[in-house]
Amino acid sequence: MSGKITIRKAAEADKPRIFELLRQANMHHIPSPEMPELTFETYYVAEADGVIAGFCGYKILSPTEAKTELMVVDKTFRGRGVGNLLQEFRMEKMATAGIQTLTTNTDLPPTIAWYKKHFGYKAVGTLKKIHEFGDPAIDTWTTLQVDLQAWAANRNR
Repeated sequence: MSGKITIRKAAEADKPRIFELLRQANMHHIPSPEMPELTFETYYVAEADGVIAGFCGYKILSPTEAKTELMVVDKTFRGRGVGNLLQEFRMEKMATAGIQTLTTNTDLPPTIAWYKKHFGYKAVGTLKKIHEFGDPAIDTWTTLQVDLQAWAANRNR
């Protein structure tokens, strides 16, 4: 990856590539009890050298609450900052919209640690998985939350 990473709104034409990435993470079971729909209203892709290297999404739940939805970085682009850029991008979008509480569910221990270390999330509970999604060896989601306005204020200092 030599070129700059750019982030743009996901388009209908991106769906095949996004589903390729979802298959890499075993998150392509859509619709399913875990992920009933994929609306793409608030989904973004990261491009590097003309290739979609990753994508992310979120859903606004109320004027002050939101939930991250899917985020996957192509295996060949991992470790190069794509995930950090996508996460910061979506957090900034939601913070600007006035979201206070951001919730994320994830299953992989390294990903849980990444959210805590880099973005200030705290674990607030667990949820039993209701369908095979993510790592099939892990049967619960860890629910994480962050005060998005505090994150944004600390980030802008």
